[in-house]
Amino acid sequence: MVNYNFLKRILVVGEKSLLSRLSIFTEIGMDSTNNLISMLKNAPTDVEKYNEIIKINEKRGDELNINFRHEVTSGAISSSMMDNMLLLIEKCDDLLDKMYYASREINRFNKNYSNTKDEANIVDYSYNRFIDILTNNIKSLEYVKKILNEVSLITMKDDRKNIETVEEEVDEIKDGIIDYAYKNSNKMSYLVFEHLNTLTHKLDDLLDDCEDISDLVYTIMLSVTT
Repeated sequence: MVNYNFLKRILVVGEKSLLSRLSIFTEIGMDSTNNLISMLKNAPTDVEKYNEIIKINEKRGDELNINFRHEVTSGAISSSMMDNMLLLIEKCDDLLDKMYYASREINRFNKNYSNTKDEANIVDYSYNRFIDILTNNIKSLEYVKKILNEVSLITMKDDRKNIETVEEEVDEIKDGIIDYAYKNSNKMSYLVFEHLNTLTHKLDDLLDDCEDISDLVYTIMLSVTT
C-alpha cells in the first residue's frame, strides 16, 4: 500500500528545492537594483556602463526562466502545482525585465536630452527619490529571498507582511514624486515629465512584483503542506 504522507513529503522536498533555487533571481535583482542606484547617482555620466551590466543580468534571467520552466514542465513538479510554479518563475524574471526597461529609459534620456537649469533641478530631486524607492526594493528582495528559502509558514506570513509594509511606504514616495512633477510641470518639457512619470510607475511596479511573488510562494507552500 502506498503511503500518501510519504509521497507528499517527497513532493514538498522537490518543490521547496525549486523555490530555494529561484532565489537566484533575487540575488541578480539586488545586483541590478544597486546598479540602477549607481546609474541614477552618476547620471548623466556612466549611464551606458550601468545599463550594460543590467542588460547582462536581464539576459541571464531569460536563460534561467527557460531552464526552470523546462524543469517544471518535464515532470519535476506535481501537475497540480505547475501553473502556479510557471507563473512564479515568470514573475521572478519580470523583475529583471522591468529593471532593464528602467535602465534603458535612464540611459536613453541622459544620452539624448539636455536639461535646462530648472529641469536639471527637477530631475535631480526625482532621481534621489527614485533611489529611495530602489533602496526599499532591495529590502523587499531580501524578504522575497527569505520566503523562497523558508520552511515555516508562520515566518513566511510575517515576511509577506513586511513586504506589504515596504510596498505601502513606496506608494507614498511614488505619490510624492508624481505630485512634485505636476506642481513643476510648467518648468519642464513634456518629454522630461513623461520620463519621470514613466520611471516612477515602473520602479513602483518592482515592489508590486515582490508582493505578488511572496503571495504565490505562500500559496504553493500552503497547498503542499496542508
